[in-house]
Amino acid sequence: MKNLSRRLRLALYHWRHGPGFTYHGIPIAIPDEMPFSIKRHLMQGSYEEPERRLVERFLDPSLPLIEVGGSLGVLSAYIGRRLSPEAPYLVVEANSRIIETCRANARIGRGPDGRLTVMNCALAYGASEVSFPVSDNIHGNRLGSASGAGPKMITVPAHSLADLRRLLDQRPGPFTLVMDIEGYEYDVFANDSATLKDCALAIVETHPPLFAERGKTLEDFLDLARGNGFEILARDGASFAFGRT
Repeated sequence: MKNLSRRLRLALYHWRHGPGFTYHGIPIAIPDEMPFSIKRHLMQGSYEEPERRLVERFLDPSLPLIEVGGSLGVLSAYIGRRLSPEAPYLVVEANSRIIETCRANARIGRGPDGRLTVMNCALAYGASEVSFPVSDNIHGNRLGSASGAGPKMITVPAHSLADLRRLLDQRPGPFTLVMDIEGYEYDVFANDSATLKDCALAIVETHPPLFAERGKTLEDFLDLARGNGFEILARDGASFAFGRT
Protein backbone atom coordinates (compact mmCIF):
# COMPACT_ATOMS: atom_id res chain seq x y z
CA MET A 1 0.00 0.00 0.00
CA LYS A 2 2.87 2.37 0.83
CA ASN A 3 4.52 1.72 -2.55
CA LEU A 4 1.23 2.40 -4.36
CA SER A 5 0.85 5.70 -2.49
CA ARG A 6 4.38 6.70 -3.44
CA ARG A 7 3.83 5.85 -7.10
CA LEU A 8 0.65 7.90 -7.15
CA ARG A 9 2.37 10.89 -5.55
CA LEU A 10 5.19 10.70 -8.08
CA ALA A 11 2.73 10.36 -10.96
CA LEU A 12 0.78 13.39 -9.76
CA TYR A 13 3.97 15.44 -9.42
CA HIS A 14 5.11 14.55 -12.94
CA TRP A 15 1.65 15.21 -14.35
CA ARG A 16 1.79 18.71 -12.88
CA HIS A 17 5.46 19.48 -13.52
CA GLY A 18 6.50 17.28 -16.41
CA PRO A 19 9.10 14.51 -16.51
CA GLY A 20 12.10 14.72 -14.24
CA PHE A 21 12.58 17.02 -11.28
CA THR A 22 13.48 20.66 -10.81
CA TYR A 23 15.30 22.43 -8.00
CA HIS A 24 14.45 26.11 -7.70
CA GLY A 25 13.80 26.25 -11.41
CA ILE A 26 16.84 24.18 -12.43
CA PRO A 27 16.17 20.85 -14.17
CA ILE A 28 18.03 18.03 -12.43
CA ALA A 29 18.53 14.31 -13.00
CA ILE A 30 17.46 11.90 -10.26
CA PRO A 31 17.96 8.19 -11.06
CA ASP A 32 14.85 6.04 -10.66
CA GLU A 33 16.56 3.86 -8.07
CA MET A 34 17.09 6.73 -5.66
CA PRO A 35 15.07 6.43 -2.41
CA PHE A 36 11.60 7.98 -2.36
CA SER A 37 12.64 10.14 0.60
CA ILE A 38 14.94 12.16 -1.69
CA LYS A 39 12.23 12.53 -4.32
CA ARG A 40 9.72 13.56 -1.65
CA HIS A 41 11.98 16.35 -0.40
CA LEU A 42 12.42 17.57 -3.96
CA MET A 43 8.68 17.51 -4.58
CA GLN A 44 8.08 19.38 -1.32
CA GLY A 45 10.80 21.93 -1.98
CA SER A 46 12.63 21.01 1.24
CA TYR A 47 15.77 19.33 -0.14
CA GLU A 48 18.95 20.78 1.48
CA GLU A 49 17.06 24.00 2.18
CA PRO A 50 19.12 25.24 5.16
CA GLU A 51 22.34 25.11 3.15
CA ARG A 52 20.68 26.57 0.07
CA ARG A 53 19.29 29.50 2.04
CA LEU A 54 22.72 30.24 3.49
CA VAL A 55 24.24 30.07 0.01
CA GLU A 56 21.59 32.49 -1.22
CA ARG A 57 22.31 34.94 1.61
CA PHE A 58 26.09 34.91 1.80
CA LEU A 59 27.74 33.52 -1.34
CA ASP A 60 30.21 35.81 -3.10
CA PRO A 61 29.84 34.75 -6.76
CA SER A 62 33.33 35.96 -7.67
CA LEU A 63 35.27 33.66 -5.30
CA PRO A 64 36.55 30.15 -6.11
CA LEU A 65 34.46 27.51 -4.33
CA ILE A 66 35.08 24.03 -2.95
CA GLU A 67 32.02 21.90 -2.21
CA VAL A 68 32.71 18.70 -0.26
CA GLY A 69 29.94 16.11 -0.10
CA GLY A 70 28.30 16.93 -3.41
CA SER A 71 25.96 13.91 -3.19
CA LEU A 72 23.62 13.94 -6.21
CA GLY A 73 24.75 17.39 -7.26
CA VAL A 74 21.40 19.04 -6.55
CA LEU A 75 22.78 21.83 -4.39
CA SER A 76 25.77 21.93 -6.76
CA ALA A 77 23.43 22.87 -9.61
CA TYR A 78 22.09 25.75 -7.54
CA ILE A 79 25.55 26.94 -6.50
CA GLY A 80 26.81 26.70 -10.06
CA ARG A 81 24.04 28.97 -11.28
CA ARG A 82 25.03 31.62 -8.72
CA LEU A 83 28.78 31.57 -9.32
CA SER A 84 30.31 33.73 -12.02
CA PRO A 85 31.55 31.66 -15.00
CA GLU A 86 35.15 32.68 -14.28
CA ALA A 87 35.13 31.41 -10.68
CA PRO A 88 36.71 27.93 -10.37
CA TYR A 89 34.31 25.42 -8.81
CA LEU A 90 35.43 22.06 -7.39
CA VAL A 91 32.86 19.47 -6.26
CA VAL A 92 33.99 16.43 -4.27
CA GLU A 93 31.85 13.32 -3.81
CA ALA A 94 33.18 10.08 -2.31
CA ASN A 95 30.41 7.69 -3.41
CA SER A 96 31.37 6.37 -6.85
CA ARG A 97 27.84 4.98 -7.31
CA ILE A 98 26.43 8.48 -7.67
CA ILE A 99 29.41 10.44 -9.01
CA GLU A 100 28.08 10.59 -12.59
CA THR A 101 24.73 11.96 -11.38
CA CYS A 102 26.61 14.49 -9.28
CA ARG A 103 28.71 15.51 -12.28
CA ALA A 104 25.71 15.79 -14.60
CA ASN A 105 23.69 17.97 -12.22
CA ALA A 106 26.66 20.19 -11.37
CA ARG A 107 27.25 20.72 -15.08
CA ILE A 108 23.56 21.51 -15.67
CA GLY A 109 23.80 24.26 -13.11
CA ARG A 110 27.19 25.52 -14.26
CA GLY A 111 26.41 25.66 -17.95
CA PRO A 112 28.88 25.00 -20.78
CA ASP A 113 31.13 27.97 -20.01
CA GLY A 114 31.53 27.72 -16.24
CA ARG A 115 34.75 26.36 -14.74
CA LEU A 116 33.90 23.05 -13.04
CA THR A 117 35.77 19.99 -11.73
CA VAL A 118 33.97 17.04 -10.10
CA MET A 119 36.18 14.55 -8.24
CA ASN A 120 35.46 11.10 -6.84
CA CYS A 121 37.49 11.27 -3.63
CA ALA A 122 37.12 11.95 0.08
CA LEU A 123 38.24 14.75 2.36
CA ALA A 124 40.10 12.96 5.14
CA TYR A 125 43.35 12.96 7.12
CA GLY A 126 45.94 10.40 8.13
CA ALA A 127 45.61 8.05 5.12
CA SER A 128 46.07 8.10 1.38
CA GLU A 129 42.73 6.38 0.86
CA VAL A 130 39.59 5.63 2.87
CA SER A 131 36.76 3.16 2.57
CA PHE A 132 33.15 3.16 3.68
CA PRO A 133 30.08 0.94 3.33
CA VAL A 134 27.46 2.09 0.87
CA SER A 135 23.72 1.75 1.17
CA ASP A 136 20.56 3.12 -0.40
CA ASN A 137 20.70 5.93 2.17
CA ILE A 138 23.22 8.02 0.23
CA HIS A 139 23.04 10.81 2.83
CA GLY A 140 24.07 8.42 5.60
CA ASN A 141 27.19 6.89 4.06
CA ARG A 142 30.14 7.53 6.37
CA LEU A 143 33.88 7.14 6.01
CA GLY A 144 35.54 4.31 7.86
CA SER A 145 38.78 2.39 7.94
CA ALA A 146 40.50 1.51 4.69
CA SER A 147 41.07 -2.01 6.00
CA GLY A 148 38.67 -4.87 5.56
CA ALA A 149 37.07 -3.61 2.37
CA GLY A 150 34.40 -6.03 1.19
CA PRO A 151 31.85 -6.25 -1.61
CA LYS A 152 29.74 -3.46 -0.10
CA MET A 153 32.65 -1.15 0.55
CA ILE A 154 33.92 1.68 -1.63
CA THR A 155 37.54 2.76 -1.42
CA VAL A 156 38.56 6.17 -2.74
CA PRO A 157 41.61 8.46 -2.61
CA ALA A 158 41.80 10.79 0.39
CA HIS A 159 42.80 14.44 0.14
CA SER A 160 43.17 17.19 2.70
CA LEU A 161 41.55 20.58 2.29
CA ALA A 162 45.00 21.93 1.43
CA ASP A 163 45.19 19.40 -1.44
CA LEU A 164 41.77 20.42 -2.71
CA ARG A 165 42.63 24.12 -2.50
CA ARG A 166 45.65 23.54 -4.76
CA LEU A 167 43.56 21.53 -7.19
CA LEU A 168 40.88 24.22 -7.24
CA ASP A 169 43.18 27.08 -8.21
CA GLN A 170 46.96 27.37 -8.00
CA ARG A 171 46.72 31.07 -7.21
CA PRO A 172 46.57 31.96 -3.50
CA GLY A 173 43.66 33.99 -2.23
CA PRO A 174 40.25 33.77 -0.59
CA PHE A 175 37.82 30.98 -1.37
CA THR A 176 34.43 29.66 -0.26
CA LEU A 177 33.88 26.26 1.35
CA VAL A 178 30.55 24.39 1.35
CA MET A 179 30.65 21.15 3.31
CA ASP A 180 28.35 18.27 4.30
CA ILE A 181 30.50 15.26 5.22
CA GLU A 182 28.74 13.42 8.04
CA GLY A 183 30.74 14.61 11.04
CA TYR A 184 34.15 14.83 9.38
CA GLU A 185 33.80 18.60 9.25
CA TYR A 186 35.31 18.39 12.74
CA ASP A 187 38.52 16.88 11.31
CA VAL A 188 38.84 19.63 8.70
CA PHE A 189 38.63 22.42 11.27
CA ALA A 190 40.99 20.54 13.61
CA ASN A 191 43.64 19.66 11.02
CA ASP A 192 43.72 22.27 8.27
CA SER A 193 43.96 25.64 9.99
CA ALA A 194 46.57 26.97 7.55
CA THR A 195 44.24 26.45 4.58
CA LEU A 196 41.21 27.78 6.44
CA LYS A 197 43.01 31.12 6.89
CA ASP A 198 42.16 31.84 3.24
CA CYS A 199 38.55 30.68 3.58
CA ALA A 200 36.36 33.79 3.43
CA LEU A 201 33.07 31.92 3.92
CA ALA A 202 32.33 28.39 5.15
CA ILE A 203 28.81 26.97 4.92
CA VAL A 204 28.78 23.76 6.95
CA GLU A 205 26.07 21.27 7.82
CA THR A 206 27.04 19.99 11.26
CA HIS A 207 26.29 16.55 12.73
CA PRO A 208 26.23 16.77 16.55
CA PRO A 209 25.16 13.11 17.09
CA LEU A 210 28.25 12.01 15.16
CA PHE A 211 30.40 14.42 17.18
CA ALA A 212 29.01 12.77 20.33
CA GLU A 213 30.19 9.35 19.15
CA ARG A 214 33.72 10.77 19.36
CA GLY A 215 33.23 12.46 22.73
CA LYS A 216 32.80 15.91 21.16
CA THR A 217 29.94 18.41 21.13
CA LEU A 218 28.60 21.03 18.77
CA GLU A 219 30.06 23.68 21.06
CA ASP A 220 33.48 22.02 20.70
CA PHE A 221 33.15 22.36 16.94
CA LEU A 222 32.06 25.99 17.21
CA ASP A 223 35.07 26.66 19.43
CA LEU A 224 37.26 25.17 16.69
CA ALA A 225 35.65 27.50 14.18
CA ARG A 226 36.26 30.50 16.43
CA GLY A 227 39.84 29.36 16.98
CA ASN A 228 40.29 29.41 13.21
CA GLY A 229 39.24 33.06 13.11
CA PHE A 230 35.60 32.58 12.11
CA GLU A 231 32.47 34.15 13.50
CA ILE A 232 28.97 32.75 13.09
CA LEU A 233 27.13 34.81 10.48
CA ALA A 234 23.93 32.78 10.67
CA ARG A 235 22.52 29.44 11.72
CA ASP A 236 19.78 27.58 9.86
CA GLY A 237 18.88 24.31 11.57
CA ALA A 238 22.08 22.26 11.80
CA SER A 239 23.81 24.36 9.13
CA PHE A 240 26.04 27.36 9.83
CA ALA A 241 27.54 30.17 7.79
CA PHE A 242 30.94 31.17 9.13
CA GLY A 243 32.70 34.39 8.08
CA ARG A 244 35.92 36.08 9.02
CA THR A 245 36.27 38.15 12.17
